Amino acid sequence: MQLEQAFTLAAAPDAVWQAFHDVALLVDCLPGASLKPGTPVPAAGEAIGTDIPLMFKVKLGPIAAGFAGQGQLTLDEAARSGSFAGSAIDTKTNTRVKGEARFALQPEAAGVRVAMVVDYTITGTLAQFSREGIVRALAEQLTKQFADNLQARLPQAPAPSAAPVADGAATLAAAGITASAPDLSATAAAVGPAVAAPAPRRPAAAAADTSSIDLWSLLKAWLRGLFARPRA
Repeated sequence: MQLEQAFTLAAAPDAVWQAFHDVALLVDCLPGASLKPGTPVPAAGEAIGTDIPLMFKVKLGPIAAGFAGQGQLTLDEAARSGSFAGSAIDTKTNTRVKGEARFALQPEAAGVRVAMVVDYTITGTLAQFSREGIVRALAEQLTKQFADNLQARLPQAPAPSAAPVADGAATLAAAGITASAPDLSATAAAVGPAVAAPAPRRPAAAAADTSSIDLWSLLKAWLRGLFARPRA
């Protein structure tokens, strides 16, 4: 079966391309995927063209599967494209998966568009869940989560520097308020700290559990989005 997916990353083309050299980063951004325990974490660029031992854990209702296998990343520096091919097996359900994901990066005004074409085959017990419509729905949600995770890990554009905070006296003078020297100093001392006080920060959101990918949750998210789309 073949699937086509695409997403846009709001980052500089060089930064995005460098991220695709980092196998450990790509694996970490894919929910349910991980390097096989005991595998040294490769530095960016070190694992290109070599076999990478991978794990992929999925859940579908009461069914849980843990796929173990090998993957290999290849890159075309000139075209800024590449592929990730691999195969894996879950011995518990006797299910085998084999596939290849080819990708290409294209600069856009909003950042970088990543186009992907995935070819894969599934055999064994879980092949019964590989109907085209269901797989496409799951792939859409999985791609979205991967893109969101990768976007969060890419170098962010520097935030605009805050305007320098004037001291209390300068603030009052800019507002057209005049006062004698003693009164101005006292007022400045009171106003200064208030002007410089930072805005309260919102608490950080709790990190999502990505140790395994819940296919049923992905499918439900896709269905909610499907019914939420405006009808023509």
